[in-house]
This record gives sequence, structure tokens and C-alpha cells, in this order.
Amino acid sequence: MNTPNGSATLDSREQTTIQYLHDKSLVELQLLVSTQIPSIFDIPYAYIATLNDKSKRIALIACLIVYFTSKGRIVPRQFQLESNDALHCGRDCLVDSGTGSGKTLCQIIPNLVFPDTCSMTISPLKRLQILQVPEFEGWGISVVCINEDTPKDKVLWDKIQDGGFQHLIVQPEQLKTFKGHGTRLAALLNISTFVKKITRVHIDEVHNHHTAGLASYGLPPFRPAWGFLNDLRLRVTKGTPIQALSGTLPPHIKSAVITHLNFDPKSLVSLKLSSNRPNTIYATHRIVGGLKDFRNLDFLISIPFKPLLKVIVFHDDTEQCAAAAAYGDKQLPVELRNSGVIRHYHGGMSKEYLTRVFNDFSREDVGGIDVRDIAAVIDYGIPQKKPKGLQRGGRCGRNGAPSVYLVMAEAWAFTASLDAAELDNGDPDRPIAGHLTKFSKKPERTGLAMILYVRSVVCLRRLIRDYLADVSPEALNISTPWCCDRFHPHAAALQFDKRNFFPGRFIYSDDTGAIYAGDIDEVDRVHLNPPKRKKRKTKGPVNRKMVHREPLQLRLRAWLASAHANDHLRAVRPPSFILDPTAMKKLSAVHPDRMTSVAQLVSALDETAEWGVEWGGKVLAVIKAYDTEFPQISVGRKSKAATKCNEDVESSEEETWEPTSKKAKRGGQERVLQEIPLNLRRSARFQPKV
Repeated sequence: MNTPNGSATLDSREQTTIQYLHDKSLVELQLLVSTQIPSIFDIPYAYIATLNDKSKRIALIACLIVYFTSKGRIVPRQFQLESNDALHCGRDCLVDSGTGSGKTLCQIIPNLVFPDTCSMTISPLKRLQILQVPEFEGWGISVVCINEDTPKDKVLWDKIQDGGFQHLIVQPEQLKTFKGHGTRLAALLNISTFVKKITRVHIDEVHNHHTAGLASYGLPPFRPAWGFLNDLRLRVTKGTPIQALSGTLPPHIKSAVITHLNFDPKSLVSLKLSSNRPNTIYATHRIVGGLKDFRNLDFLISIPFKPLLKVIVFHDDTEQCAAAAAYGDKQLPVELRNSGVIRHYHGGMSKEYLTRVFNDFSREDVGGIDVRDIAAVIDYGIPQKKPKGLQRGGRCGRNGAPSVYLVMAEAWAFTASLDAAELDNGDPDRPIAGHLTKFSKKPERTGLAMILYVRSVVCLRRLIRDYLADVSPEALNISTPWCCDRFHPHAAALQFDKRNFFPGRFIYSDDTGAIYAGDIDEVDRVHLNPPKRKKRKTKGPVNRKMVHREPLQLRLRAWLASAHANDHLRAVRPPSFILDPTAMKKLSAVHPDRMTSVAQLVSALDETAEWGVEWGGKVLAVIKAYDTEFPQISVGRKSKAATKCNEDVESSEEETWEPTSKKAKRGGQERVLQEIPLNLRRSARFQPKV
């Protein structure tokens, strides 16, 4: 039979083999399992013995098919056989097991054992769907993704309607309407002959129902489609079993899922495995300054250079992600810069770029550099909800080697008042601000559980166990010398020192605001920010007038779109690598008198000489063309009061986190300035309307 890298569908020989197994008696199947599967595999015989004869046969067939199809590498675990038996018997099933525990095989086994049936999986992200397709196809299962990018090809949709695929991986928005329009799949779900072909439904990452599909403390649902999954039960054939799967189902989310999907507690098969990852070490770190100070990530790269760890760093927004990648690249030795060792990755990138980066990252040898498997996952900025953090932390250490999940929290996370969140309503992730509005910023939106996590003085693994209500004996097991970076009174050796794991140095600040590379107990720590000397006042041009900044940024954005379209490396080099929005904003503020050469432009952006050679002259030409069209008049410096006011505004914007998209929605001064005619004097522009 095919390996998980084989053909996309079962061939006739494999079909014959499956039918051969189904024709065997229970005794014959037991003999095949005992003779064909080596004893080194832990087949759950004790569980199989508790089943009736019909279910025993299905369990043994599943063991044989999975073993042969995986080329002798895999045998189903007990919970995977239990989930398959539940679906075969027409019972709903809830699978609560950690990331990487094997939930995907729960969705694959039914298609292997019953290849003539069709399954539907509700999957949250297009990128996840793209990854699931080759995995399913590797097991010989014919599969198709259904999302807004699915071609409107009649042949394809006729094949879907006729049951030509064994597995449909569906975005939840495709079940009803998408952007106000009925979807093709929604139309098919109104056709009884199609609906009858769906034998079972899997809902992957079902915690999204609670975290994304419901209104939350004054905010509308982020993805409303997740809040209407119960409608699917009314659209499929009566008695069609539904299986819900997730690696993060704390009690308040699990109860919400059970209620929403109308699971009958009396017949529901609820499978709970420990979510503890014994090889994962938990740690936190306080960010110095703000998220824009990427020196906080210097611990990832050492000077002198040492081999890198394979690390995933999660960011709050795409601009910050790109800027951090650019900063990290500059910290590499010259010969490794722009080699793809450090790359940013988010849903807004092209499919070609995402695929290439993912494939490179998945290889053992990336770009010729000896990089180990994923050794650490880092949240650069505290996650707003604990389920998201746990999902991310589960991505490291899949090979069983010691790994670290590090949460880097902003300074406000350690000082914010929790008074508004003191009332216990059964939701540990309730925002610390209580009620939220669309203008609420990250400090207000962050959940209580994550704040308590980074402030904790007790074992972080124990906090996770309590949050997930994990009562299994292995909930606190560890397979490394360390547990977390908290002090353990009765076992001091379990405390982890993250400085010994990462190649570079963490930065710290003291009560005076001084920043150091290295903590107070490191004798060779380096003072990074010596006290700023008071600058002498110099005469010179002020910054570019506000009314000219946005028009110049528009010119730069138009040029960037054209330059990137003509860039021969556009498939792997996003526009932000040429000029990101922050750089445009910075350039638009510089007075023309201080932007007359490429050297001045490179200095203003703190870019490399190589960038200046490739792009500096082209950017400068755009700026000069604008200034020729709209000449600026140099004026004296602003008054001290006005300067102080502007500094306060800029400082406030630097310290307060808020996604750029939200600022744009809020409108405000920038929108007003766009509507002001450029040919009026300031006194005339701001006169009240009569």
C-alpha cells in the first residue's frame, strides 16, 4: 500500500486489500494483527477486548490498514480507535488532546476503513487547509479544499456534487453565505442527494466557536460563521455523527461547544488526553521599552555568531513581523544576510512565498545553515487569550527534544489593574477591562488568565494544568531536567535559566530606566543606553508640513507597487522588504532640505549601503519629483510649547499598542487633514463653519 507520501487515491490493489480485510472473520483478523504487526507496537488490546465483535473487527482492520499504509511506521492509539468506533456507531465525539497528539489521524482512519464514504472537515484557516491536503492525499485519500479561492470550475463542482472526493475540507464561511452571497457549497447542502453522501462531519480546532464565533464583552464576533456551526446539524442527514476536535478545551469552552453543537451528554463519546508536553519548558520575559525595540530579540543571535536554533516568533501585526525580520537579518554575519535564514510569514503574503518559506523551514537544512528542529516558540507580546498561547506553544518540540515556549510580555502586563476582572463569571479569559468597545486597545482586551500567567510566582506547568482541568496522572510529568523558569521550593534544580538555552543575550532594565544586555547577576553585562546628552539647539529647517506628508506617502506607495511588480525577486521578497509603511511615514516627515542625497536617505532609515545602491536613488527620485511639484518653504523652528506637544503625541503613539488597521478605521486627525484643501492658509483652514 502507499506510504504517506504516495498517490492521492487508493489504487485497485489497495481497494482489494481493504475488501479482503473486511471479508475476514474476527479470529482471522486477530491472527493477522498478531503475525503482521511487530510486538514493539503498543496495540491497545485491553481496550479492544471491551468491544462487541462488530467493533472489534473495525478496530483490528483500522490497525492493519494504518500499519500497512504508513509502511510499518504507525499503529493507531487507543483514543484514535475510540473516536473511529464512535463515528462508526453513529455517536457524536469530542476529542480533547494536545497539539501534535494525533487528532488528524482521527479524521483519516474512517476514510481508510470505509473508502467508499465521504467525510467533511470544518477547518479554520486556508493555510491549515493547504497543509492538510497533502497529508490526506499521502494516505491515499482523495480530498478537496473548499474556500473562497476554490475555482468555479464546473467539472470540479460536478465531481464534488457526485461524491467524487472522499474528504471535503471546508472553511466555515462556505456553509452559508460569504461576503453577502450564497456559496456553491451552501447550495449543494440544499440538495438531498449530495447531503446523503456525507457520512460524518469533523470540526477541527473547535475552540474557535468560543474564541472567534461569539460576541465577547461588547465586541462582535471576529468570525461569525463559527457561531453558526449548529446549523450544520440541521442540514446534514439526521443521525450523521459530528466529531469536534481541539487541543485547548478548558471547561468553559468545552461546555460552550457541547451546548452549541447539541451534543447529548448521554450518548456523547468524550475523549480527554493530557495536554501536557513533558519535553516543553515554560518561561516568560519582560519586554524592555516597547515592542518596536527589537533589541529584545537579540537573544536569538549571538555575537560572535553561533549556530541558530530553529525558532518561530509570533507577532501582534504584520508590519511588526516584517520589521523584526529585517532587524534580525541585519544582526547576522554579512555573508548570511538576505539569504533567507530569517523570514517573516503571514497570511497576507503570496501563496508562492508562503509555500516556499514553509517548505524551507520544514527542511532539516535551511539555506545551507545547520538549524535544529523547532526548539522554541516565542510570543513577542503577550497573547490576549490563553488558548491561543497554548496552541502556539504546542508547535515546538514535536521530535521529543527539549524545547521552550517563551512568552515575552509588555511592561503594562505586570502593572495593569485587575479590579474590573475580579468578578468571577466562570470565564478565566475575561478581559481585564471588563467591558470592551471597538476602540479598546490591547491592554484592555487581554484576558485575566494570561496576565496571571506572566505574573505568576508558582509553577507555570501547574497553572496550565489547572486552566485545562487536566486531572490525568501525567499532567505534570517532565522529560527534561527543568520544568519552567519559576522557583520550585522543594526541587530547586527544576528551575530553568533561559539564558543558558538561547545563543544570544536578553536585555533588562533597572529602576532608573537603564538598559543592559545581561541581567544584574552577569558580571560582563553591557550598558546599552548611556544617558542621553542634552542636544544643543541648532538652526535648521523644521519637518515637512503635515499637509504634504500623506500625499507624499501616496506617491511612495504608488511607486512601491510598480517597483515590486517589476522586481524579479517578488515571489520571495515582499514589498515591505523594499520600503515598509513605517519607512514611508518617516521619509514623509523629513524636510526636503534634509533629504538631498542617497546617503541622507539611507541614514534616515538606518538602512544598509546595499539597500541604498539598489533602491535609494529610486526612492529619492520620487521624493524630489514631489518636492519639485510642491516646493516647501523653510521656516523657523516651532515654539518650545508646540514642539513639546508634538513630542508628547509621538511618545504616546510609540508606547501605546494599536494595530494600524484600527487607527485607519477610527479616522480622526489624519482623515480631517486629507479633506482640507492644500491651497489655504492655516488660519483660513481652521476657521469654524458659519
